[in-house]
Order: sequence, then structure tokens, then C-alpha cells
Amino acid sequence: MRSARLLVLVSVALVAGCRRGSSAADLSPADITAIRATSARWLAAVRQGHWDEAAATYADDAILWFPNAAHKGKAAILKSLQAQEPMSTLDLQIDEIRGRGDMAFVSGYSTITAVGAAPVVVAKYMDIRLRQADGTWLFYRDMVSPVPPPD
Repeated sequence: MRSARLLVLVSVALVAGCRRGSSAADLSPADITAIRATSARWLAAVRQGHWDEAAATYADDAILWFPNAAHKGKAAILKSLQAQEPMSTLDLQIDEIRGRGDMAFVSGYSTITAVGAAPVVVAKYMDIRLRQADGTWLFYRDMVSPVPPPD
């Protein structure tokens, strides 16, 4: 039920942002670069199994949502990450970055590529990122939806 409420709130925020003319242009080029840098930092850490580094890309009060689980707070997110194996073949695609001020919405998908095979989309995501005092953008809300494998 809470996930459904958050999805509604995010949808309303996105629609409201679109009505106000919100776009990536409302974020500075430095903001866009910093948002992408957080994604790259997370991806590099996950590929190598450096779970402390991956968890460091989340705000202290962040929430990581999967369809059947919510991990609330950086410590819970770290514990969730530590239960995984490194994902050396994982890649991340950012489809859209929009925001204004100190908040941004990032959406995209992730793929895994087996040796000698084409990439397979394994999940879609929608993140809310918050700009920190040092100019970095940390994950605040991270919603991941697995995509069923192809037949």
C-alpha cells in the first residue's frame, strides 16, 4: 500500500513539474554531470562488490524499494546489498533526468550481458535524488521493478 502511495506521489510530482515547464534545463550542466557521476559510482561499486561504496551513494534516510521489499535507511540498504554477489556484467542506462532546485528524478533501466550474448533488460528504475551541500546528488528514493526475462 505504501509503495502505491509513493508511486502516486511521484506521478503527481512529475505531472506538476511538467506543468511548470520543468525540464533537465532547470538543472545546471554541473548538476546533470554530478547526477550521472553518482550513477557511475554506484555502478562501479556494484560491479566490484564494494557494497560500502554502493551504499555511500544513498542518503542516510533513503529508501530502496523492490516489489516485495523496502529497505529503509542506509544501514538496511547496505545489508541488502551485502546479500548479493558482485554483478560484473550489469550496465545502467539513464533515459531521463529532470529536476529543479535540490531535487531530481532519474529514470532508466539496467541490463545484464552474458558472455557472447546481447544485453538483456533486467529492471527499470525511478529514482529521486537530492543535491547535497557538497554538490553531489545522493539517492533518496530508489524504486526498482524487475523485468521478466524473455521467453
